[in-house]
Amino acid sequence: MKKFPTANPPAHPVPSGAGGGSRRKPHHFLAFLLLVWAAAAAPGAQERVFFAPSATDPEITQFDNSHYAVVDPDVPARELLVVFLPGSGGVPFFYTDFIENAASLGFHGLGLMYPNATPINQLVAVNDPLNPEAALLARLEVIDGADRVSYLEVNRTNCIENRLLKALQYLDATRPSMGWDSYFAGDTILWSKLILCGHSQGGGHAGVMAKTRTVHRCLFFGSMDYWAAGDRPYDWMSLPPLTPISQWFLLAHERDQLLDFGRMQTAASALDVDRYGAFLRAESASDADFRGRHFLSTNLEPARGAAGSYHSTMISDADTPREADGITPVLKPAWDYFLLHATPPVALELTAASLEIYFCPGTLEFSETLADWEAVPGAGSPLSIPRDVLGERGFYRLRLAP
Repeated sequence: MKKFPTANPPAHPVPSGAGGGSRRKPHHFLAFLLLVWAAAAAPGAQERVFFAPSATDPEITQFDNSHYAVVDPDVPARELLVVFLPGSGGVPFFYTDFIENAASLGFHGLGLMYPNATPINQLVAVNDPLNPEAALLARLEVIDGADRVSYLEVNRTNCIENRLLKALQYLDATRPSMGWDSYFAGDTILWSKLILCGHSQGGGHAGVMAKTRTVHRCLFFGSMDYWAAGDRPYDWMSLPPLTPISQWFLLAHERDQLLDFGRMQTAASALDVDRYGAFLRAESASDADFRGRHFLSTNLEPARGAAGSYHSTMISDADTPREADGITPVLKPAWDYFLLHATPPVALELTAASLEIYFCPGTLEFSETLADWEAVPGAGSPLSIPRDVLGERGFYRLRLAP
């Protein structure tokens, strides 16, 4: 993947303080933007552009670090938009590899800047520690700008929804031939065409949007909301999602210094992604489809060798380890799988001890003759059937939930 020269990257100061704050870009940044736009026009190259949120809406006055948009005109378009939300204090420039990789697969890619100065879990733990719905309320305010909590000040102009809509409108106006108009109609975002992704805080926002809207897919990277007072995930993580559970995927580091991996497994259960099996270590998997798992882990060392970087090893440019070529991320197969895997309604896995049946939400039914079908009582996914009780023949089918 082509990288921008580190000697002159776009300005990306990390916001400080609970209220965040913005900083005007110096003139040399404007010159750099012109170079980016010119380079994007070169034949055979991805079109990449950094642009300030305030360029899309002059009323945006906070968190004005650049959005990052990428499309590859030489790859057949999938007409799906990958929206990536950075972690706390992060900016899209920290995650260009993942966004560019999505574009190389035919997706439109957009790294979106939004109000993210302080971790949501930290905010709610200090200001509303006994409320199991506090994380949901805080995240919804960041997403749509409606005033729900006293300790956040995110209005409609600066919320994720407005920033996303204005970014798409801006890209369509400035790059009308690149298909950005596929993802909005007037002032309405076409959520069903979006793959929402995020690291840490950004993953939580992606998850709440996928719970409350029907999107194409939702990807978590090192992300969950854990309610310390109740010693369990916050309530929203267990809510029935509008986005089908077959479209949810989670990648976590087993030595994450900020998120306990045992709690991450509890979060996977709350999200119901473990219905497709327990976590599988991504770098150790030998099969390209990761055995159909929706919960992958990694135990890789961060690229820069800093023990404090485990939290971002799976996704950030600075920390994700590379193959021998020094360019290709080791976890690229997992990234591709998360973006492309089509989950079958029913999948079987025969082990030495049992038959494992993984299935989407619905009623699992069994028949010996293909004529008379009966619901398997108490069946939950994954259903494990010991080999010694398997009959000579048997057929399973899934009656999908309405």
